Amino acid sequence: MSESRSRLQVVFADLRRAVDDVILKHQVTLQELLATIEWLQQVADAGELPSASIFFYKTVLKGTAGATYAHPEKDGASHWEMEGPAHRPGAPVLHSPAVLPMRPDEPGEPLIVSGTVRTTTGDPLPAAALEIWQIDANNVYSGMETSDFEPLNIPNDSTGIPVDNLRARVIADAEGRYEFRTVMPGTETFGLATDSPLATLARALQLHGLRPLHIHSIVSADGCLPLTTQIYFDGDPLVASTIEGTVPPDAVKATTRHDDHRARGLDRPYRTLTYDFVLRPTAEGAASAAR
Repeated sequence: MSESRSRLQVVFADLRRAVDDVILKHQVTLQELLATIEWLQQVADAGELPSASIFFYKTVLKGTAGATYAHPEKDGASHWEMEGPAHRPGAPVLHSPAVLPMRPDEPGEPLIVSGTVRTTTGDPLPAAALEIWQIDANNVYSGMETSDFEPLNIPNDSTGIPVDNLRARVIADAEGRYEFRTVMPGTETFGLATDSPLATLARALQLHGLRPLHIHSIVSADGCLPLTTQIYFDGDPLVASTIEGTVPPDAVKATTRHDDHRARGLDRPYRTLTYDFVLRPTAEGAASAAR
């Protein structure tokens, strides 16, 4: 970057070129431009300007917090996803196979998730740690309140729910294999008011003000870069139309329904899902493996 040009000048110049290209490509009219400015004023008047970041929030984080897992197609690494505000450090440590902490009458369809944690070169990662957290079947995160999600107005009353419900740090076995039992997650909302300018735009774009069904995880292992990611579910229509941006196809996994629940010690049918986490070695880890 030239010393005579500030970062603001460089970034704005690139942004202007990109916007100019879109305007010219689609022959945007002056009336459409002015309507856009008017909409932005409505967003500001409604106090929603901070919430408007949801359209590009994940993209910004991909270039910063997620930079170490950029371009997973080049080596088969798992995709990166933003951590989000519902993460709570200090979850109970459990060894695989594990059952996430849950209430005796935990609502929701039982789900067993299993797979392996390995490097991009195929080596298993013994004792890899998977920090797992998710929303429950009633659409509530444990240990969180609505104020924890500001500036979004996401309703979340966790009164009476144990703070570590559906949260754990699961340790894989000596061959990098893991398994944990949980329940199918509920649906997380962005909390947009029905008649708000942001909600009106989302409807016009045919985007849902809801997040796809997902399970959060932070996966770490010696000699590898930690990975923050999410598991999504095949057949969920929200995967294809979410405000926050595209969900990578490799992150979407199918579940299989089973009726042999008694053999698993369950009182109702359950689902299984297989997901392998692929971590990138650090420079030191790659050098050690090459010796």
